[in-house]
Amino acid sequence: MADVVHSCHIYPYMIKKLLRELYLLPRGEQRALVGVTFLLLLSLLLRIGVQFLPGREPAGVEEFEREAREIMAALARADSMDQLQAEPLDRIRSDSSGKVRTSSYTYPAYYASRDTKRLPSEPLNINRADSVQLLPLPGIGPVFAGRIIRYRKLLGGYVNVDQLNEVYGIPPETIELIRPQVYIDSSAIQKIRIDSATFSELLRHPYLDYEEVKGLVEYRDFKGNISSAQELNANQILHDSTLNKIDGYFDYR
Repeated sequence: MADVVHSCHIYPYMIKKLLRELYLLPRGEQRALVGVTFLLLLSLLLRIGVQFLPGREPAGVEEFEREAREIMAALARADSMDQLQAEPLDRIRSDSSGKVRTSSYTYPAYYASRDTKRLPSEPLNINRADSVQLLPLPGIGPVFAGRIIRYRKLLGGYVNVDQLNEVYGIPPETIELIRPQVYIDSSAIQKIRIDSATFSELLRHPYLDYEEVKGLVEYRDFKGNISSAQELNANQILHDSTLNKIDGYFDYR
């Protein structure tokens, strides 16, 4: 009870003190302070009021969002429009009674009417083909074509068709389909001069990690030159699995 009585005396005193200090301020500062206080109170009231407003969404928003999620998921799974047009989506609708029913539909007729791919008339040089030339290959769309080109640049060229298995996302079934349609031109491979390549040039290759490059450079600095893959194997400079993959990219001359 004593605390309540004490508070009743304190609060009026604090209010009077604030008003006295406000009165002592210049008129311009008084107006600015009052204005800021009013804006803060208005902002607080708006925040509180928004919480009590009913949520309003246009009709069909939920269905639109659901279909958008389904389409984005299908785009993530499909690499090309040919794959996309063949993939049905489940459209969820509500009839007039409120009962949910599901029906299937495919993509617009624009995509379905596109001509099917024509296979190349002769095998394609996968080390010199651009992304447009790769598109007729079965199962290869713009995404996979771009990835094949980028990984080819990173490698310095493909040594064999099986390396396409290392391209992100391409399924093994697709590689088996395109295997008869492509060939490897070994003259297009950009080889690494093992006796003169810098540390960063060696490390840039996806088959070599930091420790392997470090061991290779230290051995080269000690030995002076490296004559063959057999020398690297005999001195255990690289793991056998690494040496088998990287040997086609080393120039020992």
